[in-house]
Amino acid sequence: MTNPWNEPPRSADPRDPVGRESFGAHHRSHQDSVSGTLRISDMVAPRKIPPGSGWRKFIYNASFKTINLGESPAERHYRELRERIRRHIRKQYVIGFVSGKGGVGKTTMTASVGAVFRECRPENVVAIDAAPGFGTLAGRIDEAPPGDYSAVLNDTDVQGYADIREHLGQNQIGLDVLAGNRASDQPRPLVPAMFTGVLSRLRRTHNVILVDTADDLEHPVMKAVFDACDTLVFVSGLTADTSLPVTRSIDLLRSLGYHELVSRSMVILNDSRNNYDSDARKYLTERFSQSGASVEFMPYDPHLAKGGIIDAQHELQKKTRLRLFEITAALADKYIPDADRPR
Repeated sequence: MTNPWNEPPRSADPRDPVGRESFGAHHRSHQDSVSGTLRISDMVAPRKIPPGSGWRKFIYNASFKTINLGESPAERHYRELRERIRRHIRKQYVIGFVSGKGGVGKTTMTASVGAVFRECRPENVVAIDAAPGFGTLAGRIDEAPPGDYSAVLNDTDVQGYADIREHLGQNQIGLDVLAGNRASDQPRPLVPAMFTGVLSRLRRTHNVILVDTADDLEHPVMKAVFDACDTLVFVSGLTADTSLPVTRSIDLLRSLGYHELVSRSMVILNDSRNNYDSDARKYLTERFSQSGASVEFMPYDPHLAKGGIIDAQHELQKKTRLRLFEITAALADKYIPDADRPR
């Protein structure tokens, strides 16, 4: 960098137009080269974040915090994933989960991804059961949710989170869930107006909204769901009979004009049956990538496979938890503010 104190002498005569121009140019150059480039952070040694686990933490504590080896690569990776998941979301981010066929783990993935979003974000996160029949989403988050669609719609005094919270189930880390129809003796078919009415209320109180959808994509309520979603997650198995419905779902959505939504989507190859096949994974990854969707793999985990409440913090295998964080971070990356979306 040029040292401004060692510049060659210039004309000091203010009547000299060349001198005046040179002085002005020199002054601007001085500002650009010093003020514009000087950063205090360049003069201070970067701070090492203390380790949070393992032998690095043991040395840090044993040395009375005088020996700081910094985070391990694994800790650094998790921190970076958390930062991506915590990215700023203006208004709401609505994510729909689709499969086209039952039994591939769509509801499980909805609850699991929702749990990671809530673990990493301070704002409210809610999962909605949009299955027209008797959905099972609530059973993966809260065994006894207090209300459902009708409870929310019939409450005319819902203003803020405290009001709507009376009708939502919640797990131990604070993920909310709105249950679908749970009373077999009083069936209340889900119609588009019910879904849009509930969603408009949840938009006032929640930043991230995950929607567990029906297997029948041509059900009337699904158009309201697709119109509301910012991105989709297609959940597929690793076999022909569990992956073909996803390809048909993608083709159907394209035929209905949702090309842009499909291009912002993700396909999760979920090994929910513990029948991992590397060749099938490679083949399906290539095929689904051709649709424009990103493709992620979710390994088998006995905790997720057994059903019941999902404890994403304590019960998952390490590789499963890491994959969930990576999948959720990739979904957070897909968020696009309304002003930046192609029209």
